Amino acid sequence: MTQVDVPWGGETFSVSIPSHWTLQQVAEPTVAAAPVDWREHMASVIHKPAAGPGLAELLQANRDGRVVIVVEDLTRHSPLAEILEIVLREVRHAGLAESQLEFFFAAGMHPACDPAEARAKLGPAAEGIAWRWNPWDDEEQYVELGKVGRLGVMIDRGVAQADLRIVISSVSPHLQAGFGGGYKMFLPGCGYIRSIRALHRLGTTRRQGQLVGTEARQNPMRRAIDAAGALVDANCGTTFSIQYLLDAEDQPVGIAAGEPTATHRMVAKLCANACGVLAQAPADVLVTNAHPRDHDLWQAFKAIPNTCWAARPNGVVICLARCPAGLNEMKRMAWPLSPAWTRRVVQWLGPENISSLLDRLVASLAGDSLWFIRLATGILKRNPIIMVSPKLVEDGAKFPGIYLCATVEEAMKIAEKLLGPGPQRVAVYPAGGATYPVMMS
Repeated sequence: MTQVDVPWGGETFSVSIPSHWTLQQVAEPTVAAAPVDWREHMASVIHKPAAGPGLAELLQANRDGRVVIVVEDLTRHSPLAEILEIVLREVRHAGLAESQLEFFFAAGMHPACDPAEARAKLGPAAEGIAWRWNPWDDEEQYVELGKVGRLGVMIDRGVAQADLRIVISSVSPHLQAGFGGGYKMFLPGCGYIRSIRALHRLGTTRRQGQLVGTEARQNPMRRAIDAAGALVDANCGTTFSIQYLLDAEDQPVGIAAGEPTATHRMVAKLCANACGVLAQAPADVLVTNAHPRDHDLWQAFKAIPNTCWAARPNGVVICLARCPAGLNEMKRMAWPLSPAWTRRVVQWLGPENISSLLDRLVASLAGDSLWFIRLATGILKRNPIIMVSPKLVEDGAKFPGIYLCATVEEAMKIAEKLLGPGPQRVAVYPAGGATYPVMMS
């Protein structure tokens, strides 16, 4: 029996491969370790950015204005408190008062944290500065800046009307937008529910294909995100971005700063080289670990569309989901059918028909629920899905169409039953939340 250890919070989780199966690939990202002096490097890059004026120059130009610092929420693992020490040193050196500053968590529709969690995320350097969470369902808090195609761009009013916006974000593979980061911090990060929902629909098409890892010219969602960001900057003020990859220890590497689109393109190329893994023959069994996007079920699920393309059609996808936050306010869905019968129904009716039917019949569906259902059913049509999560099993969670197990051994037995006896080819993605396959043509 072959054993592979994968990251599991601050520990490791063991995956045992049956002896009559073949482990054909362990698809690790190749992000270099951050240098010990990354803080000094970040300070230098902020002073002399790759594109546009430096932060000190922009702060001087807006000494009497209002500055919003747009940051990631608890589902991302950047050392934000340390980064803010560097940024706030520049802000205070420029002479801005704390009353001119505000932190804005670009959380989209993610559940809000409590004040203690927010302060811990921001760190001691941010004490005394006001902060807000994206108020995604309060239309009065938003301003419509125009349209990108049929997409109405509604952004938090305080963010959109700031004199200077400082955006701090990591860049990682994204299941719909190709890569996260950049202007994605504005939409969906600072967006109203209607804009968020419309944006997500751009990333879910009738003919499902791999969008993770695609560049902007191939990705309709990223093009819309960047156009929406340009509308924000055309409306008021200026945006300065600080972007980077995270290494295995969640430390910044490949740091770039300056104008958001150019900066994002630079870091996205680094991300593609480090996180896109050349896949061998499509696997019969794909084991994908949701690390580092494993905070809750909503985040952990993303490892599946990130990596499912490394499995052959009808191959089994096993997702390892730590989920310390459990469902994290994600609604439970009562469903009478077994995973096997659910998959049969999806294959018979088709993902598009199912999502359209639910849109008409279930009035409570809102936000990005429909795109999530469309995405999940599309993958389920292609592959049976097993999720290993001791936490979710303990919580009594269930999800339509997914086999939920407490152990890898249980998942392997289900996979063998689905595939039949005999040898199987196995691929393991230890960091499926931030890795994707590059398929050999």
